[in-house]
Amino acid sequence: MQRHPAMAIIPQLQAGHPFEQTIPDPIENIAVLLPLTGGQQKAGLAAQQGILAAYDNNPNTNVFFIDTNQIIWKNIGDNFTKLKIDHIIGPLLKSNVEALLNESMQQTALQIPTLLLNLPSQHSLAPYQAALSMRPEDEAVQAAATLSQHNYEHPIVLSHNDRVSKRIAIAFRDQWQSSTGDTVDIVYFDQGQQMQASLKDSLDVNASQTRISQLNSRLKYNIESEPRNRRDIDMIYLVGTAAQTRLIKPYIDVNTSPFSDVIPVYASSRSHSDFNDKNTASSMNDLQGLTFTQIPWLLNSKQQNKELNRLSDELWPKRTDSLSRIFAMGVDSYQLMGKVSLMKQYPYIRHFGQTGELQLNKANILTRSLVWGQYKNDKVIQVAME
Repeated sequence: MQRHPAMAIIPQLQAGHPFEQTIPDPIENIAVLLPLTGGQQKAGLAAQQGILAAYDNNPNTNVFFIDTNQIIWKNIGDNFTKLKIDHIIGPLLKSNVEALLNESMQQTALQIPTLLLNLPSQHSLAPYQAALSMRPEDEAVQAAATLSQHNYEHPIVLSHNDRVSKRIAIAFRDQWQSSTGDTVDIVYFDQGQQMQASLKDSLDVNASQTRISQLNSRLKYNIESEPRNRRDIDMIYLVGTAAQTRLIKPYIDVNTSPFSDVIPVYASSRSHSDFNDKNTASSMNDLQGLTFTQIPWLLNSKQQNKELNRLSDELWPKRTDSLSRIFAMGVDSYQLMGKVSLMKQYPYIRHFGQTGELQLNKANILTRSLVWGQYKNDKVIQVAME
């Protein structure tokens, strides 16, 4: 009889939780590096508010917020020594991440457990460092891996023609090919009339209309006809902002022939705006049936901290989606402080946070799996896709 891999950890579980055998580094003084002034102040304040929400006046830990726009990097190690800093959260901005990593190679006071809030562009991470990834490509990889298990054979990707959307579209295509061995066409669109033309071309509606016109020209009487979309497409992955999605989703619905099956449309979290759903009465009208990935904080999901979410809405009712994501990252970053060292030793540990289900990979990067939502009957619901 084949031995199940889980049998290897049963003795540890019977003897006591394996985590009890490992004592994490004590957390007494945390330095949080954020842009609290300047052009990115709003982002820094949102992260600060998320950390404070998770901190909840913990009497055993001191948190020192340090404005990265006021830092003299060559002196930061001396400042940390005076404050007896034993853990670091941040920086938030990529340029400051690089600055900290440069200094950490020279100043021993910086060689302490660190959770970066952005990915470095040049450096690899030291064993005492980890980074929380919020890359939009990660959810495209998750979506492709998940949807490839749903027996779709001929998907296409509709992507807005901008830098971030292209990265997401390419990540989906590459993961789909890795999962299935098949290629996926990407159709890029711009705003306005070109968007309509790109969609009609991708669905072969224009070709159908041309055939109808040619047939009518050969007949004495016009015939009643309905343009038909191509039948081989069985799924669309849409990449665009919430505003772009509200424009293109109705075009997909209108240009799908009544004689064919409904083509399911999936999207990334950029297509869903929790802010619009809460503040614009007609926000959901054109999005019915759209299924998308989203962080738990921005979806009424089982994983969402509903009590904190209600309090956040009361305090900051007009906070944008992008700032809400940074707030959620702040919440998770504080809660992860005492957990990352365990995740390094036990790779099967997950953190079910407000930015997603987090797992530490071999490069010391925390990657996320998001939850799935769907517009249905003029509301957004969580759906099971995994």
